[in-house]
Parts: sequence; structure tokens; C-alpha cells
Amino acid sequence: MSSAPTYTPRLLPLRMPRVCVAVTGADASEMMEKAEALVRDNPFLEFRLDYLAKPGLAIPKIKAFMESHPDTVVIATCRRTVAGGRFRGSMASELDILAKASGAGCQLLDVALQTAIKSKPAQVQKLRARSALILSFHDFRGTKKLDEKLQKMLAVQADFHKIVSTATTLSDNVTMIRFLAKESDKHSLIGICMGEQGIISRVLGVRAGSVFTFAALSPDEKTAPGQVTAQELRNLYRIEQVDAATRVYGVAGDPVVHSLSPAIMNAAFRRENVNAVYLTLHAKTLKDLLTCIRGIPLHGISVTMPYKEAILKHLDNTDSHTTKIGACNTVVRAQDGKLYGFNTDAAGAQASHPRRREDPCSRSGRRGAGGGVRFEGTRLRGLYLEPDHRSCQEAGSPSPGPHGKACRLEEAEFRRDRQRHPGGHG
Repeated sequence: MSSAPTYTPRLLPLRMPRVCVAVTGADASEMMEKAEALVRDNPFLEFRLDYLAKPGLAIPKIKAFMESHPDTVVIATCRRTVAGGRFRGSMASELDILAKASGAGCQLLDVALQTAIKSKPAQVQKLRARSALILSFHDFRGTKKLDEKLQKMLAVQADFHKIVSTATTLSDNVTMIRFLAKESDKHSLIGICMGEQGIISRVLGVRAGSVFTFAALSPDEKTAPGQVTAQELRNLYRIEQVDAATRVYGVAGDPVVHSLSPAIMNAAFRRENVNAVYLTLHAKTLKDLLTCIRGIPLHGISVTMPYKEAILKHLDNTDSHTTKIGACNTVVRAQDGKLYGFNTDAAGAQASHPRRREDPCSRSGRRGAGGGVRFEGTRLRGLYLEPDHRSCQEAGSPSPGPHGKACRLEEAEFRRDRQRHPGGHG
């Protein structure tokens, strides 16, 4: 039998949806009920058969589902525990279930590298007679030696190669994205970093060369650490519009998961039709953050605790206001790659106390909030991402350019919010 794949042309990488939603369930009926509810808005699903106690019972239901929804692309996965899944059966049972899923209409089958290298080549290639094969490898410890892992995987003939690592630092995302950019022209790759710090790879991996990324149905139904929901990827991060021209911003600190900035800023970008995305960056060290800024690269960040003071000495320039205060909450990366720092904390504090007119560096203006907001004063003149032309010129930075409109929007939103809620957000 020929090992050539016979999957339809619509599964070619350039035509596949960017987001695959993982579907789980307590039993086969629940899994199919969730799929039915999802399929209208999500044409790309993954059936996690390894989450079922008896995955074989799902095959007839999958067949009925595929016959009812012939335009839906479905991945069948039955990953054994040795490869990070939940299936406790044998390797032969795993392959048998995947073969039956293929017969039921699933166009793609996920086979773990551990299974593929221990099986006879003919057994694995038999699966490709009717479905495309995704050869997958998961590293739950870190992001290392991606090139070596790919070379090992290339020994097994497959249609897609999926490498999923774990981000223990923000810099691991840089490693994954550079790997995808280098290899995706030669191979059909899916590359993702798991973990809280892997959010960068989940949003930006597709523009670096990953064929698609995975998403959860809900926050309580994640199938991998750090997985975000399909709704977040599409509505918050606008992953379908992310491309090479998309500017990347973020809020950086430790901790930072509580920040509302991504929701606020991404909503502003959407409304003003700005091609940009704003991410949450949990930086455990300043060195890691700086590597991420330069490696992604990030066009600007909102800096929060504990880096507002420490980051100053790593910047190429700051305005006199920020230097005098000794703390920075906004970093802009100019076209020449240089980093410029600004402080809008004092301006915000003064805006919330319009009657006060003290010098921003006077004793009465001192706040002392852990080094973050060290002084009140000056008028509100810019935004968290890109300051106005006067501030840029004072710091020796190029003017902010075409995104000044977004800056003015945020300033207006900030002022209106202050009028509605004088007490602030806390």
C-alpha cells in the first residue's frame, strides 16, 4: 500500500484555520455535545480521546458528527501517559483507536514521537492512507535543543511536525519564535510554548511560521498548561489579524496576571483599527525582560513592579522628568532599536488631584508607593505606550509617528474614566 497521504487540498498549511479548539468530555456523548455547540464558530477541532475512559465508544459518534459537518477539520488525539496524555492503554491500542478515528472521518491524527519511533514504520504510515499525520513531541521541563528534536522527528515521515515546549522564562518564547522563523519554510511546523510565560508563542507563533495554534473551550477545560481560550485568542488578541506588520506591546512585572491593561489596550487597538497586540509579560528577572524586548521585538511596554527603578540604567535615554523622579513606567523601542523611558505615574496622580499644583519633585508631592509612583505632579500629557512628540524630543527619541492617534484615545478614555469613577481602579 502506498504511504502517500490522500487528505484533501483544503488541509494544506496555508489554508488551514489558525486556531484549533481542544474538546474534552467526561464521556463520548458530552464530548460530541460540546463539539456540536462549538462547530458553528469553530471549524477546526481536536477530539482528545485520551480524556475518555473508553475512547473506542466515541468512534460511532465521531462518524455521525463528521457526516453532519463535512466542512469541519478535526484532529483525533489519543496520547498515552508516557507522552504527556491521559490514555493508559497500550501503544497498539492507541494506534488502533486512531485508525478507527481516521475511518470515522477525522482528517488529521496526532501521533506522539514516543509511539512513532517504537512502532513499525508500516504501522505509522498506514494511518496516512486516509488522514494527515501530525507527529508531536512535548517537553514539560523547558525549551531546549529544538533543532535536535526536529531532526529526530524528521526520521519519521509525517505531514506536520509539532514541537511543544515549556516556557520557564519569557526568553523561551524568543527561542521558539526564532526556531519557527528559521524552519517553517522547509517543514510544516506547529510550535508552542506551554506555561503562563508561553502566551507570546501562542499569539505570535502563527506569524513566525506555526501552521496553527491550540486553544481551550473554557478556562476550566485547558488541555495544556498556559492554554488560553479560543475566545481570548480571537477577540482579545485578534489572532486572525496578527501578521508581520503587527506591533507588539505588553505590561511587564512580577506578578502581573492581575493587570487589566491587555483588555483595555487591545480594545483600544480594535476600535481605532491599529495593527497591534498587547500581552501580559510575567518577567521573573529584568535580564529576561530585556532579552524579550529586543528579541521579539516589543515596540513598547508598560513597566510595573518590581522593575520601575531598576530598568532605568538599561535604557538608552529618558526625558528629564523621568530621570528626576528615578522611576520609569513606560518604555518605547524606537526604529533604531534604542530604548527610551518615560514616567506617566506622576501625571496620572496629578490628574486625579486637579486642585494640587505643587512641584512634582517637592516634598508634598512625594508618594513613596514602593518605588512605583514616587511623585505626583505635571499634567497628563501622554499614554502608557507612546508619549507625545514633545516628550519624545526631550528624550532624544524619534516622534511616535502614526500611532499618536491611539495615544490620544487612551488619554481621553483615562480622563473620562476618572470623571465617572473619581476613586480610580485601585
